[in-house]
Amino acid sequence: MDKHQDDGHPHRYKVTVNSSEYTFDDPILQGRQLLSSAGYDPADEHVLIQLLKHETRSISLDESVDLRADGIEAFRAFRSDRVFRFTLNERGCEWGAAAITESELRAIAKAGEGEVLVLDRTDEESKDLAPDDEVVLAEAGTEHIRTAKRLVTVFFKNKPIELPREVYTTEQLIGLFPIEEGYLLNLKDGDDLIPMNPGEHIRLKEGMYFYSQVPGGGSS
Repeated sequence: MDKHQDDGHPHRYKVTVNSSEYTFDDPILQGRQLLSSAGYDPADEHVLIQLLKHETRSISLDESVDLRADGIEAFRAFRSDRVFRFTLNERGCEWGAAAITESELRAIAKAGEGEVLVLDRTDEESKDLAPDDEVVLAEAGTEHIRTAKRLVTVFFKNKPIELPREVYTTEQLIGLFPIEEGYLLNLKDGDDLIPMNPGEHIRLKEGMYFYSQVPGGGSS
């Protein structure tokens, strides 16, 4: 934690709570003190979340926080009576609201412009989060979110091609690949080549291999 010299005080400690800045002389404060000092009263009707590097955690009312430690200066306060949990890049995180936005997740993950946030599902296809999306945390189970490269590398005839990780139709891919006019498109699945049907949708993933095929003939 950076120490600041303000108004003749040798050591003052600046923190932010919901983006508003507060300064303290005492380097060790309880969660209750942080909430009350920021105007979140009664403190026991609020949840205090500490924003750490790549993760978050809840601070109980009687828990002490040492403001001299690095990376302890940012907090979020919520009017709530419970804590919601999720994982972000396999790190446990806590939040004070029933939903969290893509932009909030991006800030916690320190995700760059070349990355997307992916909501992993066990019973359905994973979802890339759009900038206006939010993840509902109040449902049963723990949501698992991870960062991934915005571009994926796929191969056409063993030649690498970088494309945005999106859902494409067969026709869109044919237009993007240097495929011979009138040829069909195959996707390699293990040792097999699977013909892609007209209008078929596929989400591109890292390392996919595609080949062209003469209509009624073998692939090339």
